[in-house]
Amino acid sequence: MPDKDIFDWLTNAEWLAILRIGVGLWWLESVRHKDLPNFLRGGAMNWVESLTRDHPIPPFANTIRRVSLSSQRRRVVTSWLVVLGESAAGVSLVLGFLTPAGLVLAVFLNANYFLLAGLKDQGEQGQNLMMILSEVVLFATGAGMTWGIDAALFG
Repeated sequence: MPDKDIFDWLTNAEWLAILRIGVGLWWLESVRHKDLPNFLRGGAMNWVESLTRDHPIPPFANTIRRVSLSSQRRRVVTSWLVVLGESAAGVSLVLGFLTPAGLVLAVFLNANYFLLAGLKDQGEQGQNLMMILSEVVLFATGAGMTWGIDAALFG
């Protein structure tokens, strides 16, 4: 029988599944709390642009400006990619479906948010670091194989 926690309630794998689902719900909350009509029109890109000014990593800021901010079309496409990426990561983790891919996407998103915020928002930085840590642990432990569709498909 698998190792149980100190209360003999759940296995370690089940606790990791709870963490996976919680991280997935956090990604879905990230989408839910956005003003989606404005966000999807590129409205949040003004904030992103402000973060690239006086950024501590000029090459990163220049890349963001070139790839995501250089035209209204790119601002809208980037906004849609953010919402789709956050949604995909959230659904993947909540359902335990293609969990490794969802976790790689989640780490990519958090790493970009971490780099974009630079030194301007330390509270946001702590959240991004803890999310990355959780996502790496979930990836390393195969957390989609408990209470997830991955277990049914690949177990």
